[in-house]
Amino acid sequence: MQRSAAYVLALAAVTLLRALPVRGLARLSEEIASAGPPPPGRFIVPLHRQRVPVQSDADTVSYKSVYFGTISVGHPQKQEFSVVFDTGSGHVIVPSQACISETCTIHRRYNRELSAHAVDVDYDGSPVTPGAPRDQITVAFGTGEVTGQFVNDRLCLGSQGEGRLIMDGGAPAAAAKPAAPTPQRGANASAAAAAGEEDEDRHKPNCVELRLVTATEMTHEPFHAFAFDGVLGLGLDGLALAPEFSFFGMMTQQRHLLQPSFGAFLADSDEESSEISFGGHSPDLVRGGLRYAPVAFPELGYWQVTITRLRIGNQTMDFCEDGQCRAVVDTGTSLLAVPKDFADTLQDELSGALVDPEPDSDGEVDCRKALGALVHFEVGDITLTLAPGDYARQSIHLQDDLQGEEAELAPEEVSAGASVEAQVQGGGTVTPAGASSETAGAAPSQEAAADAGAAGADQGQERVIDWEGAPRSCKPTLMPIDLPAPLGPKLFIWGEPVLRKYYTEYNWQEKKIGFGLAKHAWQEEEAAAAAAATVQQKPKLLLRPLLL
Repeated sequence: MQRSAAYVLALAAVTLLRALPVRGLARLSEEIASAGPPPPGRFIVPLHRQRVPVQSDADTVSYKSVYFGTISVGHPQKQEFSVVFDTGSGHVIVPSQACISETCTIHRRYNRELSAHAVDVDYDGSPVTPGAPRDQITVAFGTGEVTGQFVNDRLCLGSQGEGRLIMDGGAPAAAAKPAAPTPQRGANASAAAAAGEEDEDRHKPNCVELRLVTATEMTHEPFHAFAFDGVLGLGLDGLALAPEFSFFGMMTQQRHLLQPSFGAFLADSDEESSEISFGGHSPDLVRGGLRYAPVAFPELGYWQVTITRLRIGNQTMDFCEDGQCRAVVDTGTSLLAVPKDFADTLQDELSGALVDPEPDSDGEVDCRKALGALVHFEVGDITLTLAPGDYARQSIHLQDDLQGEEAELAPEEVSAGASVEAQVQGGGTVTPAGASSETAGAAPSQEAAADAGAAGADQGQERVIDWEGAPRSCKPTLMPIDLPAPLGPKLFIWGEPVLRKYYTEYNWQEKKIGFGLAKHAWQEEEAAAAAAATVQQKPKLLLRPLLL
């Protein structure tokens, strides 16, 4: 099956699912109707950074980063998970207690029996009778995939020690008194009553009712090599099987936030902290404010914008002059993904002009100080500029006798960096209850997975490796991609290189993305040092006696 055909099949499947009657919404409507007023602030989740060395070709190792934060699922007993907050996918996925492979057991797993609030459901929200067959979904992530079932439960951002509500003025908010609890409904009512717990989370701004995917199978790649447990998709509704699976859509619908938007800040050093802000952006992390661009084709589900012009230095590239170039802004991608037909041209232009900084005493090079060509993306009246310090990353050149060392395989991307491509290739196959995954929709899924594997081979499989002492240099972090319409073929994916340089805000209601220069600690320190040096070098006034 060709990739375009797989995409049409996946799109038709999602359309068919949405056309079916949706049941089990009475409880959700009551939850929304009884919700209190939205809080006057934002909820901040700190993000942790994991850097993993990966082998991108026969003799080069570079470092990739992944940013993840903490959530909890269930009530009254909260089960904590670390997740990638991923604007390039549309579902919340956590490992299930039913998954017994090593890939699952090295991570925290969700036990629905610990939540009095949990209800096993099919994709349309209808409760599942214990022991009866149930729907499941297979979601592709480039070189790997997840198969899971559906549960309706409560998800809260942050944990006991992480996450905070910030007032509009910047001060932490006082804890709001929750509204009077309503009786638990559903199969777990008696368990909730026995627990005797007041439902304090119900109206908290960081908690939401939704359907999530509990993974019963997870492939070794990409999930084994990384520390996070799961994925929290922040894509638009078009990426979810139904609106009830969309985390931020449900958070907005349930009126838990004052502003229907969220903002992301990615640190570029260990001296500062990354964060994601729900309910608006963090103005103290932006230099000069935000400028907004409309989302292109929001019905496709991706946070994407139209690139009106592309320049390298002062040279305008013909590739985007036909108006067909677009970029997906993807917090789950560590690289800058480039259309395959343009990747070699851009790689040659950037590599040829790149000049490494002097290495330090340990042989490390700080690629933030590299020199080279500037890349300018024009998005309407907004220009996003990447310098070598943004798109280049330190790479390690292996010696010949080390290329054969054994190391654990890891894919180029860990989340939606591959999911943008994988979902186009059919990565959202639902198996109805009572049918085996081998007989219900398995053929398209297998062919799509084969296509994804071929794409991964084109982009280069990578090996997690820990080796020191080899020469270091700076290298552009580009990844060629080849996508069919309607997303491709001229699609860029703006991952970490763009998201470190620019703070981004995603407005759910108005379908627009805000961009502003991120305020990084090292830049502020350099500016302060430069200002201090200027003051010290200021010439002294010479006092001369008046001549009469």
